[in-house]
Amino acid sequence: MSRRIRLDLAYDGTDYAGWQVQLGQITVQSLVEAALTRLNGKRAVSIRVAGRTDAGVHARQQVCDFMFDGGASDDDLAHALRHMLPPAIRPLAVRGVSGEFNARKSARGKHYRYRLDRSRYGSPVHARYALHQPHAMDLDALHDALGRLPGRRDWSGFTGSACDVDDRVRNLTVAAYSARGGNARFDFEGDGFLTHMVRNLVGTLLQIAAGKREAAEIDEILASGDRRLAGPTAPPHGLHLWCVHYDDVEPGRMPDRS
Repeated sequence: MSRRIRLDLAYDGTDYAGWQVQLGQITVQSLVEAALTRLNGKRAVSIRVAGRTDAGVHARQQVCDFMFDGGASDDDLAHALRHMLPPAIRPLAVRGVSGEFNARKSARGKHYRYRLDRSRYGSPVHARYALHQPHAMDLDALHDALGRLPGRRDWSGFTGSACDVDDRVRNLTVAAYSARGGNARFDFEGDGFLTHMVRNLVGTLLQIAAGKREAAEIDEILASGDRRLAGPTAPPHGLHLWCVHYDDVEPGRMPDRS
């Protein structure tokens, strides 16, 4: 009998062309669906995801769901996936859910983290997961800019041209920067995010921190909705989908938010 399954995943996106299936490309979705199809008696499995990630972007907790006809238990399915998927893609949790669950539509919010390596020469340990940013930063200007971001507004000014969504209003609840030693990070939380939105925000904020533009320009970009006024798109490797929020307890979410 068919049942709906929720699958929580973590992955290193370095070697993949993003989440979504693309012709002639290796993606996270294509590998997961291929494994699930084999486990489903070669009956094709199509998965829905909380949010697509771009090429080179990582996920600490991605959430997807799918219909499954096979007789394997949740634990057996998780065990099989851990053996079938490459080491860069790890199932965190598998469980049956109600037929109404939808990984994208049931999500109440997402948390993205953009990591920076602030060490002088750059650590090879962090090279795949953090943008090397050794230069001096004006933290007063940076925090001024961050304080202008939270709220429910149209984010067209920070949205990539590839975005095919007409409604670009989202509620951003957290926009923060913190640092400890040579490691720093931007954290963004909200009810939804648009194509390249976080990376465009980071690229603009780094220009403000470098003294290349004023914090007040954030207001102009938001009011105009003109992407050309914002800064460059930050590289993908520093971006992590940190977690997806739902009303219930997330089985794959790691308790440590640090």
